[in-house]
Amino acid sequence: MSLLAVLLAAVGAADLVRLKPAQLARNLDLTRAAAVGGAVAAVVAAALGYGWHVVWLVPVVAAVVVAWSVRDQPSWGWALPVAGVLALLAGQQVPRGRPPIAGWYSSLEIGTLSGVPIPEAALALAVAMFLVQSANVVVRRVLTDVGPGVIEEEQQLRGGRVLGPIERLAIFALALGGNVAAISAIIAAKGILRFPEISRDAASGLKAEYVLVGSFVSWGLALVFVPLF
Repeated sequence: MSLLAVLLAAVGAADLVRLKPAQLARNLDLTRAAAVGGAVAAVVAAALGYGWHVVWLVPVVAAVVVAWSVRDQPSWGWALPVAGVLALLAGQQVPRGRPPIAGWYSSLEIGTLSGVPIPEAALALAVAMFLVQSANVVVRRVLTDVGPGVIEEEQQLRGGRVLGPIERLAIFALALGGNVAAISAIIAAKGILRFPEISRDAASGLKAEYVLVGSFVSWGLALVFVPLF
């Protein structure tokens, strides 16, 4: 769990600071992603109690971040899932000491964190970082694969890039709390919000396809991590 938190935090942070290709050359952009990912991995690993024996983790995570950032390659999407599974499997085998933030964490007077172990809290925060921007990348890639006409609807329904992260974070938080009713309310509200655009859809049905595919992929990403807690 702790290694997965390191990985997701690094990927999420790299995507949050990633510049558009038009603003920065690709090789420099990948260097920036590797630097940010490696730095975040080092900080999170140290905070969770990993010592110098896992210094290898920094270049490994940086390499995964770079592989994830090369989005024009057909196989780019496999880098993170494979690395995530390996992180979960190896997590119990890599020794970890007492986290240096343990004293600070135990002093926090937040009721919802009472009894929550540091690795679990760190993973929740890392997942939240991933759901903000990295999940948008996944949704957009799926929409692109569905068809060029579908992704073109993004230019008309731009609110999805803002609403998507908000929805995912809300659904993830509510799912952790077991509030299924509130999740249903969010999904219903999304349908009501998008109904005017869908009702004016052309015969091709591209707007409806964009909303439905994008929404289901986005919600799936918010829920896929919940069984880990």
